[in-house]
This record gives sequence, C-alpha cells and structure tokens, in this order.
Amino acid sequence: MVILLRCLAALALLLLSGCAPKGEAAHHGSSPDAGSEFQRTDDFLRERLRALRIPGAAYAIVDTGGVRHTGLFGTDGDGAAVGQDTRFLWGSVAKPVTATLVMRMAAAGELRLDAPVVAYLPGFHTRDAARSARITVRQLLNQTSGLPTSTRHTDCDDAGRRPADVLPDLTGTSLTGEPGAAHHYSSTNYLLLAAVVEAVTNAPFADVLRARVLDPLGMATAVTSAEQARTEVPRGHRYLFGRPAAFAAPFDPAGVGYGYLGGTVTDLAAFARAGLGGVPQILGDAERDSMFRGDIDTSPGKSYGLGWRRWTVPGSDTPMIWHGGAAPGYMAQVILLPDRAVVLMLNAYGTFQEPRLLDIGFGLAAATLGLDPPSDPADHTYAAILGALGAGAVLLIAFSVRTIVVLRRPSPEDSAWYRLVARAGVPLLLLAALLYLLGVTLPASYGVELPQLLLWAPDIAVLTYLVLVLAAVLMLLRILDTVRLSARHLRPLRGAVVPAQVSPSDPGRSAREHHPS
Repeated sequence: MVILLRCLAALALLLLSGCAPKGEAAHHGSSPDAGSEFQRTDDFLRERLRALRIPGAAYAIVDTGGVRHTGLFGTDGDGAAVGQDTRFLWGSVAKPVTATLVMRMAAAGELRLDAPVVAYLPGFHTRDAARSARITVRQLLNQTSGLPTSTRHTDCDDAGRRPADVLPDLTGTSLTGEPGAAHHYSSTNYLLLAAVVEAVTNAPFADVLRARVLDPLGMATAVTSAEQARTEVPRGHRYLFGRPAAFAAPFDPAGVGYGYLGGTVTDLAAFARAGLGGVPQILGDAERDSMFRGDIDTSPGKSYGLGWRRWTVPGSDTPMIWHGGAAPGYMAQVILLPDRAVVLMLNAYGTFQEPRLLDIGFGLAAATLGLDPPSDPADHTYAAILGALGAGAVLLIAFSVRTIVVLRRPSPEDSAWYRLVARAGVPLLLLAALLYLLGVTLPASYGVELPQLLLWAPDIAVLTYLVLVLAAVLMLLRILDTVRLSARHLRPLRGAVVPAQVSPSDPGRSAREHHPS
C-alpha cells in the first residue's frame, strides 16, 4: 500500500508540475543577413515549435565560408530568451565529434582502427570473451561490435565516473552476434571509445577532445563537464502528458563521448562547417570521406559510417550526412548537404515524440534546397500508450476491489475446480504476463531500462509503475483467494468419515446411524 501511495503521489506531482504555456514560440532574432531567402525556414520552424509546444530553439544554416543565417526562438528552461550564447545539450551528436577525434588519432598513428579493443583496454571482455576479443575500434565507430542496444551502462550521474568504469559491468553482457556482422546502435560503443582515448593518451577524455577538436575548431563555449552543465546550461524540458515541463537534467561525467556534450549554436555551426571541409581543417579529405561513406546498411536506402548516418533528404535523391541526438530535456541535429549544412538545437525531448522532432531538422534541410518540407507525421502511439496504461490502472483497481469483496463475503459455491481455474489460475497467468510486458518487454523495445524510463518519459514511467504495483497487489489478492478456495475444497476430504462395517448381529445399526433419536 505504501508503494501504491508513493506512485500516486508521484503521478500527482507530475500532473501539477510547471508546464510550458501554450502558444507560439517567439522569434527573438536572427543574423543580420536574414531576409526573404530564409523566411521560409524560419516560418517552418516556428510552425513546428508551436505544434510540438517546444519552448525554445536555435538553428543555423552554414556553408564553407561560415554561418549564412541563424534563427533564435522562444525561451530557455529558466525563462530567458534564447540567444547566441544559450547552451544546449547535444546528445548523440557527440558521436561524430568523438569519431572526429578518433580519426585524428588514427591519422597520427596513435591508434589503429582495425586493432582489437583489448589492445588498448586489456580488461575489456563480455560474457563471450572469445568474441569480444575480436571487437575492433572500427566496429565501435560503426556500431557493429555486437553490443546490444541498451541504456544499462549509460546515463549515470555518479560523480567522478570515468569511461573505463563500465568494463566490470560488461563482463556479464551477452553480444547480439559476431562482431562486424550487423549494425546495433548502442551508446556503449562510444563510451568504450572514450575509454580507449583515455588509455592511449593517459589523459581525461574531455581534455583531449577540447585540445584536439573543440579548441582548433573555435568551439570555445562547448560544454564538457558536469560543473559546466550545472552552471551554464539552462533547464531542459521533457514531455508530461503531451506538454513540456522544465527540469534540471542529470549529467553523466563519463558520457561526453557518447551524448553529454553541448554548447551554443555557434559551436555546433563550427563543427558543421568543418564537416563540409571549411577551414580550419582538422581532418583530411580521405578521413572525412571514410567517415561519410556509410559502409554499414541499416535499412533500405540508409546506412551508417564512422560516426555519421548517410540518408537522402526527404523528397529528393540528395544525400545528407547527418546525426541526431538527445540528452535529457534536449535534442540536436547536424545535417551536412553537398554545399551547406543545417544545425538545429531544441530544449525539449520525449522518447515518443522523437520521430516528429527529427522531422524538424529534415524539414529545414529540405526547405534550404527549395523542396517542400515533409508534413508533420500523425503518430498516436504516445496517446495510445498513455490511454492504455490509464485504463489498465482503472481496471486493476476495479478487479482488486471486487476480489477484496469476494474474500470478505464468499459467493455461493460453484464447481470448486472451475473457480480455481477461472478466478485464480487464469488471472494469475494474465497478471504475470502483464508484469513481464510492462517491466521488461515494453521498455526494451525502446532501448531503455525501466528505471531509466523515468528520465526519458516520466509520465509513461509513473503510469507503468502504477500498473505494475496494482497488478502485483491484485496478484497477491488472487493468491489469497486461491488459498481460500483450495482450503474450502479440501476441507470435506480431510473431515470425511470412513463408513463403519455393519455387523450381521445388529441389523438395525445402519438405520440408527442415519436416523438418530
């Protein structure tokens, strides 16, 4: 009952938490050269921000010569207008940044892409030690190591955590298959790459990244530490029952290489410009081409390279090299086109809103090419899950109340075995299946562990926990009902009297036993 009350209290807090107001996100400014050429992209973004209730955003259109246009919209999580100096977290956009560092180190001869990871991290092995010994640095980069898609080893905010701290936990992990055989997107790959960088350089990953990538590209205000995130990054937003609510997101100090990297729109634009081949160049054309080639097919017409995805712009055959990412409360995209790039940062994110959020960046890319942006996809999955969980909670409460009534006031006797099966056996099996579905299968289908669902989709998580608690309570009540029914059914057997033998000398004994005086 205490757990149930705590779940209900958490649900009430979520419902009462501060949410961003409805209405259009205000456009607070753009670069001086903004004119009718960029009005279309500004209007498109403004409409999408309104549709998804995103409080604030920043985007830029870049070419090799620099930033051609910057759009700044709405407010940050602390209520200030989004400006050129507003920091956002970039999520997995950190992966191509990390890949750039690794490629620089490979070009300098400090490490080899086709060397096994154990050459740099001798303590690395999974449950199948022989297989994991064959995983290479390249397979971490292109996500073909066989490590499963999971957040079990990421998104931890333990102070002082280092990338190599994950190694002991990986000893119990099973690979999905032979290394190099298939693409399985996993941030653990890039957590290991950060550990490799630290082992090779004997320096903290964030320091190496800043010295060799961020500072040379002029990304001076990039966020690479928990202290910076706490003092420089405003609160982000996560969705609560369809509306974004501001919250102070945690920061994984070991996660700079896979997702806990951030900065201003100017910082991200500088990285995009380097990807286009603009100056300063920290990678040669050969290294960039190998990163962008997309050697690993992920689905028809889509592939993954060394830290970058290779798709085509919606509605065209134009290739786009891109990566998106999400950190708690934030989302970002970098999209490289043949002659320009688009960078986008949003201060709201939800796991179930992700497809619509990604389409914002794709729409901006299409609009810069003079194409019609894709229409906002209608996806009712989020509402359906919320509705199903809410309805499930109501039904479980009703069934629990009915079971309590039956326990207190037994109903007339039916077939005992029928009641054992219909009232106990079948419900117990259904409840066990429900517990497994909500506790394991549903979170795993979205690549998260159930406890971490609280971070990414707190409304879904709280309703899921509520249903799990109610299902467990109902299961306990059904077990009590089963025990009671079993005891009632077996009591006559335990109390049965063995018929006495009738003596031939006493022919009236049987009649006296059946008709006592």
